[in-house]
Amino acid sequence: MNASRRRLPTIAICLSIASMAIAGCGSSTQPEASAKSVEGWSQAHAGTTLNVIAEATANSGIIQDQLPDFEKKTGIKVKLEQAPYDSLVQKAVLDFTTKKGAYDVLSIPYEYLGSFAENKYLREMDDFVATPPAGVGDGYASSDIVPGLWEASSKWKDHWYGAPSNSAVMMMLYRKDLLESKAEQDAFQAKYGYTLAPAKTWAQYRDIAEFFTRDKGDQVDGKASSEPLFGAAMAGKRHVSTVLEWMNYSWTYGGDLFDSSGKPALNSPANVAALEYEKELTDFAPPGYTSATWDEITASLQQGSVAQSITWGDTAGAMEDQASSKVKGKVGYASIPTAKEGDTPEAHLGSWTYVVSANARNAEASELFVAWALSKPVQLKLAKQGGLPALTSAFEDATLKSELPYWEQELISLNEAKSRPRIPQWSGIADVLSLQLSRALSGQASPQAALDDGQDKLEQLMDGALPVTYQ
Repeated sequence: MNASRRRLPTIAICLSIASMAIAGCGSSTQPEASAKSVEGWSQAHAGTTLNVIAEATANSGIIQDQLPDFEKKTGIKVKLEQAPYDSLVQKAVLDFTTKKGAYDVLSIPYEYLGSFAENKYLREMDDFVATPPAGVGDGYASSDIVPGLWEASSKWKDHWYGAPSNSAVMMMLYRKDLLESKAEQDAFQAKYGYTLAPAKTWAQYRDIAEFFTRDKGDQVDGKASSEPLFGAAMAGKRHVSTVLEWMNYSWTYGGDLFDSSGKPALNSPANVAALEYEKELTDFAPPGYTSATWDEITASLQQGSVAQSITWGDTAGAMEDQASSKVKGKVGYASIPTAKEGDTPEAHLGSWTYVVSANARNAEASELFVAWALSKPVQLKLAKQGGLPALTSAFEDATLKSELPYWEQELISLNEAKSRPRIPQWSGIADVLSLQLSRALSGQASPQAALDDGQDKLEQLMDGALPVTYQ
């Protein structure tokens, strides 16, 4: 590692950097393979079966529904296993360490890229980035993949190991119907002395959370509420979801996990202040927040029982789903608040990455699958059905912009995004943070004490691996 720490730049800055690296990739037009082809897609691997594993999300479900198209074009069958975050990571690590090759293609959380690459679990895909593999047909253009997203999710040191499978980024979701209510606006103005609007700062976010915390029977938008209303949904369980939410507060308060020299800085004044602020928010959260992860946050938002939340943009499709959401058309989407008015928002990037196992039984067929999954027809269907694509053209699609109320904010937040460390020690770091943050948020320890304990553990974990760079 370099002697000085290097933070991953925001996605906006990465665009120019990665564009140079990817320049010349061009379109997917390939010489016709010796085998027959369908819409330009080679059937040289017809009869092959690929085993793929991905997180159980909207993206994965939509890809699952489109697999017959891939088989029609290539003759390759795909068995797609969907698993929760924790289970997927465990299955991946087990398969890699035993070298059984149970999975050909894996969609992994990008923070594990460094660990998996360093252990040589992954197939290097530099050629895939430079030139689409032989047999790739219509609809795939590597130049269309958001360049900064691709670099952040897939590049480790000097090599590329895949392509983005999910462009998830964190943002603020809020009940726009409540914030636009004249009765609520008048009451808020009278109590706080300023206009009720989507929060730009954490102080405003806190005021809105307090204001909209109501008991059953209280007036909400001029009517007696049939259920309690809470000011903010949040994750507080000993789980990675709590870690990833807190990092938004940390960064926007000026904190980070490592200082400018690459040494652990978990108990820095900025991090302590961020955690003290988040602990204050728990006064306005649903009572089960200490057991809540992303799933509970999504459910609370869908049921209309909370006024706002800092959560993943890929839950927006669930908010607008007619069958499962009580708040369709009532949710607004905005950037992460900042500590001070005028500060630049920093949103937590949550990209996932398609990688090909070093033990894949058919690496060429695996790369065809990755290219197909990132082809424009597949990505547009993904977007239209509530998933998040990785293509610039999909985010710029006029129809999607007009039909999806969250679409423009997704790209705004991607351009404000920052990556968490992808270093090999991430798993241990997440374990330390999930314990200490949950202790503080549940009141078992003060924010200062929790982060002091975490600092000691982090120093032990990183002993011999310092200084840290954000590769």
